[in-house]
Amino acid sequence: MTTAKKAERTLQQVKMPDDLHRAIKMKAVQDDVLMQEVFDEAMEKLIADRKTKKIQYLASPREGKSRSFWLRDSILAEVQSAAEQDDVPVNRVEYTALVRFFE
Repeated sequence: MTTAKKAERTLQQVKMPDDLHRAIKMKAVQDDVLMQEVFDEAMEKLIADRKTKKIQYLASPREGKSRSFWLRDSILAEVQSAAEQDDVPVNRVEYTALVRFFE
C-alpha cells in the first residue's frame, strides 16, 4: 500500500515479523548503507530471480507488524509489474522478496 511520495521514492508498507525487520536493520549497519538500500536490493534480487525461476509468493504473517520503507520508483514499477503478471498483491511480492533475501 502506497502512502506517501518523496523524490524518486515511494513509501511502501509491509507486515513482517520483528526478526525480519531486525535482520534488515543489521544488514544496513553491516553494509554501512541506509535501510532503504537493503529494501531496494531485496526487490531487485527477486525481480532478477523471477526471470529464471517460478516464485512461490508468501503471505505476510498475521502477527507481524506493519513496517514502512521507501522504495525507489523504478524498482517499485518492476514490483508492480511482477505483481500484476503473477496476479498477486504488491505487498506479497515485497514480503516474499524480503524473506527470500534473508534465507
